[in-house]
Amino acid sequence: MTAETVVYTTLIGGDEPIEELPAEIISYGFRLNRPGHIRFALSVDHPKCRRDVIWPGTHEAVVVRNRQIVWRGPILAAREGERFVEFAGEGLLAYLKRWYVTSDLDYSAGVDIVTIARNLIDHHQDKAGGDFGIDTSGSETSRTHQHTYYADELKNVYEAVIELAERDNGFDFRIDPETRRFIPSYPRAGMRKPDLLWEDGIRGFTRDIDTNAQASQILAVGEGEGDSMLRTARQSSSAVAEFGLTQSVYTNKSVSRFDTLIQHADRQLQTLRSPRQQVQVTVGPDNPTVFSYRIGDEGRLVYDSPYDSVSEYRRLVGFDITWTEGIEQVTLYLEPIL
Repeated sequence: MTAETVVYTTLIGGDEPIEELPAEIISYGFRLNRPGHIRFALSVDHPKCRRDVIWPGTHEAVVVRNRQIVWRGPILAAREGERFVEFAGEGLLAYLKRWYVTSDLDYSAGVDIVTIARNLIDHHQDKAGGDFGIDTSGSETSRTHQHTYYADELKNVYEAVIELAERDNGFDFRIDPETRRFIPSYPRAGMRKPDLLWEDGIRGFTRDIDTNAQASQILAVGEGEGDSMLRTARQSSSAVAEFGLTQSVYTNKSVSRFDTLIQHADRQLQTLRSPRQQVQVTVGPDNPTVFSYRIGDEGRLVYDSPYDSVSEYRRLVGFDITWTEGIEQVTLYLEPIL
């Protein structure tokens, strides 16, 4: 069944869509802990193709699917041709990429990691002209972190939130397109869904296997210099047996405890001991129904390949909805569960 999908536009930071656009959607998508994207085109001759209605940097795109807001974010670029203007944008998290810490923020006494992330967002939104309508209300995770952000370092807010999220016992996060609320998921987004199956109706299958970052041993470095530097090495015997001794260096000068450095190194080893694999599966919008699953969910992928068949649970880390010659399809990005 073809969904009713409409693109609206509103001013940056706006609460409600204000102008429906007769746009041709090319694609829009979602990524785990990343902004996602949108591309759409508008006839250059249409009366709504005007600067006061839609313009990069001053307007947001809003996608409404079956009368529900499913995607929202700033329009960042446009290319005008003889017949169409093609617009490109990213999700609401893209705002954080252009925000910086310009005052000292001291959390050296230990503060909940999600509270720190919210405070980083509010730090910018409290500046004159810096409020983009991101709602940071919510509960804590009971996982504390000690850190001080100094004004002269000009730390990027998006990078700081990513670093918090990717710590041991970190969190996943997104901004809800309907409420504009910053939503952390602790310890991770999504759930295992035994009834979520990708098998019949697969229209396309691609698997990328990349060994460039693979490491069977992690050489980890913490605080200190010279002989007083905190160091450890963590190794996977099974990875050494399969791939040989391959090494990677992990450095985190904020780590002052040996047991903490070991935890960090073990997490790196868990991530890098096997080659990175990502599978892209193209399916129809009803196989299963798009938005019946969410980013972070785990479903079962079954695909018979003469090279290396797959029959296992995979984690959904992103998906794109695209239109090709009027046909809607969904590309899923699935990664092994670590």
